[in-house]
Amino acid sequence: MLQLRARNNVFLKFVELTTVIVLLTHSAVPADTCGKPPNTANDKIKYVMYLSSKPQDSAQCTMEVANGKIVIKDPVSNPAMSCPDMFSWKLYTEAITQEFWKNWAADQQTWPGVACDPSDPKCKSSNPLPLCKAGGGNCCDPDSLHNPGYDDKNNPAKYCPYFPGDHVAEFPGGMPLRIGMPPSKAHLVSFEANPQIHARLMALATEEPGRKIRQSMAEIVFRNRSMFDYTFRNNLYNQEGIIQVFNNNSANIRPGAPYRKQSVPGALAEIDYPLDAVMIKSNWISKERALKIGLKDDPENPYIKMNILSPVTDNNGTILEPGEHWLVAFHVSSKDVPNWIWATFEHVDNLGRCDFTGCNDSYGYSSGDDVPAGLATNFTTPHIACDDLLLPSVVFDLGKTYPGGTRSQSLSTVFQALGIGTTDNTTLTPTPKDKGWLSYRLKGSQAQFTDSMGRTTHLGNSVTEGGFVNSSSCVSCHARAGTTGKGTLPPALSVFISQLSDSGYLESSHGIPNPDWYNRSSQPPDLTVLQTDFVWGFLTANCVTDKCQPAVLMRAMAEEETKEETKKPTVRSRTDAH
Repeated sequence: MLQLRARNNVFLKFVELTTVIVLLTHSAVPADTCGKPPNTANDKIKYVMYLSSKPQDSAQCTMEVANGKIVIKDPVSNPAMSCPDMFSWKLYTEAITQEFWKNWAADQQTWPGVACDPSDPKCKSSNPLPLCKAGGGNCCDPDSLHNPGYDDKNNPAKYCPYFPGDHVAEFPGGMPLRIGMPPSKAHLVSFEANPQIHARLMALATEEPGRKIRQSMAEIVFRNRSMFDYTFRNNLYNQEGIIQVFNNNSANIRPGAPYRKQSVPGALAEIDYPLDAVMIKSNWISKERALKIGLKDDPENPYIKMNILSPVTDNNGTILEPGEHWLVAFHVSSKDVPNWIWATFEHVDNLGRCDFTGCNDSYGYSSGDDVPAGLATNFTTPHIACDDLLLPSVVFDLGKTYPGGTRSQSLSTVFQALGIGTTDNTTLTPTPKDKGWLSYRLKGSQAQFTDSMGRTTHLGNSVTEGGFVNSSSCVSCHARAGTTGKGTLPPALSVFISQLSDSGYLESSHGIPNPDWYNRSSQPPDLTVLQTDFVWGFLTANCVTDKCQPAVLMRAMAEEETKEETKKPTVRSRTDAH
């Protein structure tokens, strides 16, 4: 007994001593300091950010405007790789001067066949017409301005691809009515079905505002003339044409190896867009919804505004809501390098714009951070704060605004020479002169899967990738865009992978692609998925006939939606509001 009591006394003294040590530790690191130097607890985020804050551009990167066109100055010979940030601003200014919002083709105009707005549950696909061959007929001619359906003011791309820039004079006010769609990488959650999920998502949206905008926005993907023409002329605007390219490639592997089948116009064996192909994924939010979620139209940093028709969902189904929309964010991608170059821009007032990954711009705007003398000013670091726990740590401080930084003299000169951002615009038809174009900032650019040291590169927009910004990689995600021998629907490789973000959203692919996604790991390496050259837009392609799989799949989906709609109240529409 005496030995047992002695042991108990020793144990109690040990517990008391441990408690004292813990209390002393807590008092030595007050919660409101999170451990100031020499304690380095608050340096962890900074150290990780250091690994991704390297300036993207060479010090020799310069461009100027000559005779109305941007010229890259010597010695730069490959600006997309050597000067990706400067090149991103080149793409930005050129798209504006070409008035992409008015002239370029949206997805539904590049891949025709939808006879009504796709957001309407009662909408059913119609079949696009085949590409014209010798002899003509009821078909689509890439060289004609009078293809079947072009005279339909509400839906000129019902049967054939349609490039708005060829028909600007026919539009009232010179501007086509644009239709916004839900985001192509949508995370769909039924709020009403589960109030607990609704409450949790709203709480997270308060922490990460980009997610809230993302679930309320309308997306329009624009493609320039080069991209449109390649798609049209090579019969890639329909599922049968896409399937034929897969078959051409697959059939050549066994008899043709080691040699590739030649791709000739109209008989492609690979999808390889021209070097001047450009696409823009733009994100818009209606003025009404913008104000409801706390966005403000800052006179110092106005939004680009446009009248578009966008879908919004309520308990009764889909409502078509035309009216004033604000441009909050957009991606620009160009085929100047084989894996494309990717750039993402955001409105300067977007809450959380540089959260998680920071913002990196070597050319357009210097960092708004208080950067010590002698250090590079290309990087804006994410906001951080103490979590105020008993053992405190510095963590991300989400959902705040970031300073816009100072515009470089080089970019100012380019803007001035091209007449960008010179006047106020009170209409809902954008122009290159809108001061609103000065309100956007480059968040970052990407041209490779990894950096020179093998680290996975990341690029994500706080709106477009809201909820999985920290893992987003534009080039990796788009590398999974492909087709099988049955077409692009359902997707052979989905946008999302079986990994979750901290928000509970599925993440998009990041890092180096897996070769086994595309060819069977055997001899011969049979083709399983043919890449569609980093373009997800092929998912919107329809069938010329009803024999291909996507047509059957889409009909089944439409029939199922019709059954569901009969159980609901009548869908309201606001299409006649304007």
